[in-house]
Amino acid sequence: MRRVVAVGLMFLSALPACRDEPSFDERYDAAQKKIRVSADRIDRDLEAAPTPAGSSPPEGRVEIED
Repeated sequence: MRRVVAVGLMFLSALPACRDEPSFDERYDAAQKKIRVSADRIDRDLEAAPTPAGSSPPEGRVEIED
């Protein structure tokens, strides 16, 4: 009986540790948001940068589909 209780307590004590880890979807969404923010910052920097004489600015943005 003590063994069953000990094993049960081990499993119950492990549950909170598993809950702290983000799921794959949560990690994917966070990475995707970080990439979008970085891409938007790069686009703003490119739009604000002066273009060399005789060259034309970039044609447009590349849209990322969800």
